[in-house]
Amino acid sequence: MPEIETRFDATAAAPRAARAFVRDALQTWQLDGIGEITEILAGELVANVVRHVGAPGTLRASSDGRTLRVEVDDVNTEVPVVRRRGPNYASGYGMLLVDELANRWGVDCHPGGKTVWFELDLPPGNDEPRT
Repeated sequence: MPEIETRFDATAAAPRAARAFVRDALQTWQLDGIGEITEILAGELVANVVRHVGAPGTLRASSDGRTLRVEVDDVNTEVPVVRRRGPNYASGYGMLLVDELANRWGVDCHPGGKTVWFELDLPPGNDEPRT
């Protein structure tokens, strides 16, 4: 299973860099058909780390040809919340996007932090990603 990983600092540029990193991986693996959704969701997870944790993190992506999995590690153990739309919130809907657009998502807590992840099912014919 191909896997890529990068570290990021908690800067305003990190979500944009995360989107570019994922875009490059998907092009390498010839999985361009799910690029836009993957970029948006990966950028949201990284933005959450920048905004709510304020510490460096790790972005990882892997594929087995049927599923694309994107994970973001950080040093905070607080689990993200899906905020439903409401008139009192002007922002904070990143996890709502993940909840609505990903096929699956979750949080794995571990000593020293957590991993927030999402998975997207790949279209048929992607049984062997290229590295």
